Amino acid sequence: MSDAIPSANASRQLWGVVAVGFGVMFLSSSIKGAYQVYFRDLADLFDLGRGQFALSGALFGLCLGVVSPLVGTICDRYGPYRSMISGALVAALAFVLLGVFQNFPLFLIAYGVLAAYALAAMTFVPMGVWIDSVFAERHKGLAYAAVSNGVAIGFIVLSPLWVWLNTWLHWSALALAIGFGFLMAVAAPLHWAARHLPVDRPSDTSGRPSGRPVAGILAELHQPLFILLAISFAGCGSSMAFIDLHFVPLVQETPVTAHQDTSTVLALSLSILGVFELAGAMAAGYLAGKVQPAMLLALLYGVRALILTWLAVSPSSVTFVVFAAVFGATYMGTVILTSLLCLRLYGPAIKGRMFGLLFTVHQLAVFGTAWAGGLARDITGSYMLTTLGVAAFCTLSVVAAIVLLAVAQKAENDTAEQAPDPIASAGMPGGQGQGH
Repeated sequence: MSDAIPSANASRQLWGVVAVGFGVMFLSSSIKGAYQVYFRDLADLFDLGRGQFALSGALFGLCLGVVSPLVGTICDRYGPYRSMISGALVAALAFVLLGVFQNFPLFLIAYGVLAAYALAAMTFVPMGVWIDSVFAERHKGLAYAAVSNGVAIGFIVLSPLWVWLNTWLHWSALALAIGFGFLMAVAAPLHWAARHLPVDRPSDTSGRPSGRPVAGILAELHQPLFILLAISFAGCGSSMAFIDLHFVPLVQETPVTAHQDTSTVLALSLSILGVFELAGAMAAGYLAGKVQPAMLLALLYGVRALILTWLAVSPSSVTFVVFAAVFGATYMGTVILTSLLCLRLYGPAIKGRMFGLLFTVHQLAVFGTAWAGGLARDITGSYMLTTLGVAAFCTLSVVAAIVLLAVAQKAENDTAEQAPDPIASAGMPGGQGQGH
C-alpha cells in the first residue's frame, strides 16, 4: 500500500477508495447503457435514421476524447476529486435537460457534450490517477481492475434493467431519474471521499523530469512508443463503440427462433458480457504484473478480432451469447493494461495528461466507428460491414502491440549504457520494472 496513508488507517481507507471508486464506475455506466438500449426509440422519437441519430453517439465519443487531456491536466494539478465531483454534477445537469426537453439539437449538446465531459471527468483517467496515488506498484493492477469492474457490474445489473424499462418507461422519465441519481448517489459520496480519503501524489520514479512544459509533453506524441500505444488503444475505442452503439440494434434486428424472445436474448447477452468483463478485468489486473503487457494487449485484441469476425458472418442467438462471453473477457483488460503502461512509461507526474491524450485517440476511433458504422447500416441494411471493419481495426491493434514490444526492446538495448530509461519501468523484456 502507499506510504502516503498511515498504516493504522490503511485498510479502511484503501477499502474506501475501492468502494467509492467502484460505485462511481457502476453508476457512470448508465450514461452509455441507457442510451444504448433506448437507441432505436430515440431515433424514432426524433424521426431520424440510424446514421443520422448515430451522430449523437459519435459526437459523444469525439467530445469524450477532446476533454480527456483537460481532465488529465485537472487531475495532475488539482487531484482527481475535483474532476470527479464536477463530472457528477454535470451528468446530473445533462440528464435533467434530456428529460425535460425533447429536441435533437439540444440532445446533441446535453448528451454529446455535457454527458461526454461528465463520463471523462468521473471514470478512467481520474480513477487511474486516484489508484496510482494510494496503491503500491504491485497492487495497482488489481485495484484498478476492482474499481473498473463497476462498469462490468453495470452491465450485469443495469443493462437488463434498461431493457425491461424500455418496454414501458418513456425516455424522459428515465433521464430525470438518472439525473437525480447522479446528484445523490455519485456527487454526495465523492464529496465525502474528498474529506475522508486523502490523495497523496507519489514521487516520480520514471527518470523523467516532473515539471515538464507543454512542449515537452507534445514532443512525446511524435515518439514511436506513444504512436504505437495510441494505435493499439484506438482498437479498444473502435470495439467499445461497436458494443455501445451497434451491438444492441444488431441483436434487436436479427430474427430469433419462435420459442425465443429478442429482449430475453439481448438482456442475457449483456449480462453475460458483464459477468465475463468482471472476470476478465481481474485476470488482466493479476497478469499485468507477471507477463509482458504489450504481449497481453496483442492477445486480447487478437481474440476480439476473431470473435467479431464470427459474429459478422454468423449472427444468431447462440452467437450473441458466445460473443458476449468472449468479448466481455477482453473488455476492460485493454484499458487496464494501457493505463499501467502509460504510468510506467511516463511517470505519475504527467500520467494523467498522457493517458488523457491516449484517450483522445481512443475516442477518435469511437467517433469514426459510431458514425461510419451507422451509415454503413443504413446503406447496406445490415451490420455485417460494420462488424468486419471493427474486426480489422482490432487486427491492426494486434500488430501495433507486437511492434510496441519490439521497439521498446530496441530502445532499451540502445540506452543500456546510459541513464535509467523509463522503458525499463514498463515491464518490457530485460527492464528493471519486469516482474512487478
